[in-house]
Amino acid sequence: MGFSSLRFTPAFLLLLSWLALSPPPAPGATEAEHTRQGHDHYFNLEYDEAIASYRKALELDPADPNVYNHIATAILFKELNRLGMLETSAFKEDNKFLALEKPQPDPQAAESFRKYLLDGREKAEQTLKEKTRDRMAWFALAQNYALQANYQFMIEKSYVGALRNGQRARGYSNKLRKHYPDFIDSYLVAGVQEYVVGSLPWAVRALIVLGGIRGNKQKGEEWVTMVADKGTLIRTEARVLLSLLYRRERRPLEAAELLEGLIAEFPRNYVLRLELAAMYEDAQKFDRALEIFQKAQDMVQNKAPGYARMPERLRSALQRKIEELEKKKQAANTNRAGLQGVAGQQPSLAFESPTPAQTASAIANGFRNDGAY
Repeated sequence: MGFSSLRFTPAFLLLLSWLALSPPPAPGATEAEHTRQGHDHYFNLEYDEAIASYRKALELDPADPNVYNHIATAILFKELNRLGMLETSAFKEDNKFLALEKPQPDPQAAESFRKYLLDGREKAEQTLKEKTRDRMAWFALAQNYALQANYQFMIEKSYVGALRNGQRARGYSNKLRKHYPDFIDSYLVAGVQEYVVGSLPWAVRALIVLGGIRGNKQKGEEWVTMVADKGTLIRTEARVLLSLLYRRERRPLEAAELLEGLIAEFPRNYVLRLELAAMYEDAQKFDRALEIFQKAQDMVQNKAPGYARMPERLRSALQRKIEELEKKKQAANTNRAGLQGVAGQQPSLAFESPTPAQTASAIANGFRNDGAY
């Protein structure tokens, strides 16, 4: 969870969900309340706090395989965040930012991740021995194998293993869609796979088709959108994935609309705000982008909740981005003033209103490096 780069993985993970700034669980809280609090921390990039809340939920119901998945996911994304793999796309052309050396994977984090992943898988399989078509056990296994696939792809660089576990995740997703067609959340894993594989070059896609996944971008988008609109368990995750899809499809304003809503729900997640600014910049809405970047910087300087966590590498890149956009704004204003001084002419360039050629250029170049939530 958190922002993960839109890569051509066999399966995508869950990202963000639930209301931000919810009150802490009261004494004697239920598993669901601890899980909700864990989601609140996790979706606001507070991974240690999320793990602590999920573990409290696990103490109350050690047979729930989905709680093991929650813990494993928080462990994984804490590690991805430490490795700098959850960075925003806002600084995708900042060479100083991209050149920063990244740390190496932590073996202890890997061991802990695998432990919870395998324990959760065992709990789900035990449930299926008693209830062979248990909906939530199938759902847990679909998410579990998708989670392992993402770990293999992003950290281990084991692409064959990632494909294999992605196919397993898809298998459980297919069972859910067959036997529980009204269970909307079951369409997310399959939808992301359809879109990702459908986006691959035909030669690469042909190899994956041999593994049973054909890929259809349109179908994939339809399924992800359906979960984003009507899902119950992972609706917010689908909304985040849909924003990534829109960005890759060069529809930044549609992505921005989703991000605006997510920021309202998760105000402590600084990456969301940086992504929102990046979408307006990709759409050549420079005034709006600059305003949002400046707001993020103000929140860092004022130590707004969550923003004190922003790493120094992001703070420095944010300052450089603001300076870059301020120069663009100044140049646009100078150009406009010069044109206004020519009798009978109207300004051809405004900072907020680019020419069609500039817009086309931004669309062509704005998605060269998908960032990360």
